[in-house]
Amino acid sequence: MVKIFLAEDEKIVREGIKNGIAWEKYGFEFSGEAPDGELAYPLILKTKPDILLTDIRMPFMDGLELAELVKKELPDLHIMFFSGYDDFEYAKRAIKIGAADYLLKPVSSSQLLEALERMSEAIMQKKSEMGYKLAFCEQQEERKRMERDRLFDAIVSGKLSLSEMLLKGQEHNLHLSAPMYNLILFQIRVSDNLEQYSDMGVIFDEKLKREFDGAKDIVSFNRLSEGYAFLIMGNDPEELEHKIQSYTKCLVSLVKSCQGMEYFGGVGIPVCRLSEIRASFKAASKAYAGRYMLEYNQILRAEEALKVHEDSGSISLEGMDLTKLSRDIVPNFLRNGSVSEVRYFVEEYLQACGSNFESLIFRQYILMDIYLAVNEFLLQLGMDQEQVARELGDAKTMQPCTGSEEAAARYARDILKKAIAFRADCSQKKYRQVLDKAKEYILGHYRDENISLNVVASCVNISPNHFSTIFSQEIGITFVEYLTKVRMEAARELLLKTDLRTSEIGYQVGYKDPHYFSYLFKKIHGITPKAFRSGGEYEAQA
Repeated sequence: MVKIFLAEDEKIVREGIKNGIAWEKYGFEFSGEAPDGELAYPLILKTKPDILLTDIRMPFMDGLELAELVKKELPDLHIMFFSGYDDFEYAKRAIKIGAADYLLKPVSSSQLLEALERMSEAIMQKKSEMGYKLAFCEQQEERKRMERDRLFDAIVSGKLSLSEMLLKGQEHNLHLSAPMYNLILFQIRVSDNLEQYSDMGVIFDEKLKREFDGAKDIVSFNRLSEGYAFLIMGNDPEELEHKIQSYTKCLVSLVKSCQGMEYFGGVGIPVCRLSEIRASFKAASKAYAGRYMLEYNQILRAEEALKVHEDSGSISLEGMDLTKLSRDIVPNFLRNGSVSEVRYFVEEYLQACGSNFESLIFRQYILMDIYLAVNEFLLQLGMDQEQVARELGDAKTMQPCTGSEEAAARYARDILKKAIAFRADCSQKKYRQVLDKAKEYILGHYRDENISLNVVASCVNISPNHFSTIFSQEIGITFVEYLTKVRMEAARELLLKTDLRTSEIGYQVGYKDPHYFSYLFKKIHGITPKAFRSGGEYEAQA
């Protein structure tokens, strides 16, 4: 709403203006009053109104002096002077100060309201333009951040030349040139004793940004469901190792400061070229895959991951790491893993078998165990048994795959990838159901001025950040844009089918401020509500 402040020495006039207009009805807020400029000045600085109504002739400090003072502090303030003196000198000085309007007393309520509405439209236009500009800048920043995070996958893919990697890094103000590199893959999650959604993840992101912002020897990438990746740079092996230790301690400390969170990390191997970072990523990924088999709250080195699986080579139960062959391991990976991690998970899982995997019978047992876990998982997701059989095959399909270790590993990778791909498809369907419920809620509550992204996210039981992301991705526009579109379509119907005033229609579709409603309607439809009702042509804005 547009805030009004009144400075007038005549009490009768002041009370008449204050009480003679239904301010809220017309989209204004009467924020304060004073009998002279001296008393008005500190109140204006405190309340920061949009419009100052002031008499010119007042004791102690007149309106012109008051206007000059407040304009220095609040340059966007619109000032309307009124006076009983039709003096050209006053008018000239008022114009010089930057008066938005100049009215002669006596001023009727209708005259004042008409002048204020003209002024209010200009104010709302400017505010809205600034709001759209700010929103556009925020969207651009978000897009740039996402492109920066996706740069990590491009770097470790091995598909970019050194010059391309350095150039893309420069586009995001990242200095990627260094004598040595290593990687830390890192994930945080909510511990089992807390609710699945927790603000602590958001808090961790904020702490991480504050901690590493401006650092030249570490670059962080948010890989969303796959956690974080940290590229560490150093001048020599000793310095690089010191930085790895220092930053892992820092990450652990940040997680511990977030109540109810736990972590797991995987550290790669040091490399001397940025073009070799893929090797470091592969080693880090192998260690990172240990989170599906090991307890959380630890950071596993690549070399430690290899040692974990060393055994005597004997084919016996003693050669296996039974803690990593628990019946919960595969279902846990199916619930939380990604397609890109399947390869490392299978390697980790099969290495836990020790030399026993050389045995044909044992390979048959392991593949059957994985098959049954995938089968049960797909049934839980809603796939029927016939479809599962078509996707996974049966015992006859599996039998040839047990002939060699490589064939068995390939079969395990194949059925795990199929299951995770189906899970992703189910998630998309679930998102569609969530979004249908959200759209239904919006259609039922768009008239409520207080409806917001947070309110709707709570209704569909999803965190606001996650809801905002899937809404934009699936609908193609932001939540605010969609809500505005729904409201404007409803406003069109009311303008065509009712005799309600424009301000009343704005109120019915969720806008308490009629000026802001009119501005948005014109922004969306290319025509004012009054002109639209009169039969003017309109053009919807993209």
